[in-house]
Amino acid sequence: MAEPTVRTRRLGSELRRLRDAKGLTLEDVAERTGFPASKVSRIEVGRLGVKPGDLTALLTLYGLAEDAEERAVLAAFAVMVESADGGRPTGTSSSPITRI
Repeated sequence: MAEPTVRTRRLGSELRRLRDAKGLTLEDVAERTGFPASKVSRIEVGRLGVKPGDLTALLTLYGLAEDAEERAVLAAFAVMVESADGGRPTGTSSSPITRI
C-alpha cells in the first residue's frame, strides 16, 4: 500500500476537521453517504484519494453547500492531489493553497 502524501494527508485532515465540527462519527457519515466507514477513514488519514463526486457529497454533508469559496478551495486541492505529481511526495510543497 502506498504511503500517504503530504497533500492527501492535508486534505484528509481538513475533511476530518469539518466532520468533527459537525459532531459526526465515521458511522454517521457512512450511514448518510452510503460510503463504507473504512473508506471515509482512509480518506481522512490520506491513504485514499477522494473523487470529485465523493468530495461533493462529504462537503454537502458537512454543511459547505452554501460556502462556494471553501468548496472551491478544497475541490482544487483534491484535483492537485490526483494530478501534477501523481500524488507522490515531492519533498516540498509548491501548493498555492495555504488556507488548509
